[in-house]
Amino acid sequence: MDSHTALERDMDTYLDAVHDVAFDCHPKTLASDIGMSVKSLYRRLAEDDPMPMRLIDFVGIFWNVDREHQMRLIAPFLDHLGVVAVPRYVQGEVSRGDVFASVLNAQQGQGAMAALIQAAIADGEIDDKEAAQLEAQHKAIEQQMGTLMGQLQAMRKPLKVVGK
Repeated sequence: MDSHTALERDMDTYLDAVHDVAFDCHPKTLASDIGMSVKSLYRRLAEDDPMPMRLIDFVGIFWNVDREHQMRLIAPFLDHLGVVAVPRYVQGEVSRGDVFASVLNAQQGQGAMAALIQAAIADGEIDDKEAAQLEAQHKAIEQQMGTLMGQLQAMRKPLKVVGK
């Protein structure tokens, strides 16, 4: 099987996210926002309709929903790539309190991971459910640490350029 037909590239994973977001955001309103008839949007969201979702439809939906829904749309792509998205912080807009809260969140996440590991290895084997829990917690820790590092970078003192 080549990389274009491998099981991990199942289109349903990506289209399910679009379907869920579209129905969460009221299809009639969303269709109007993206310049499409409601009937066309429903057809594009239908699994068995010959009128498939196009990239331009996906992009139109992406730009016309809020940030939470945008994250839900791109989550399958991030999962496929094995990466997590973290917020970008602007220099001077992060306080010590923000960083301290992120440190506590990261420590809490690591504690939760330790508890999951302890429970998972208690019987000497890790089953599918335990593996999924460990993977989800690992992603949460990556996100927490990425957020923390982004905040620390935003607090970094700018380098002074020395003239020649």
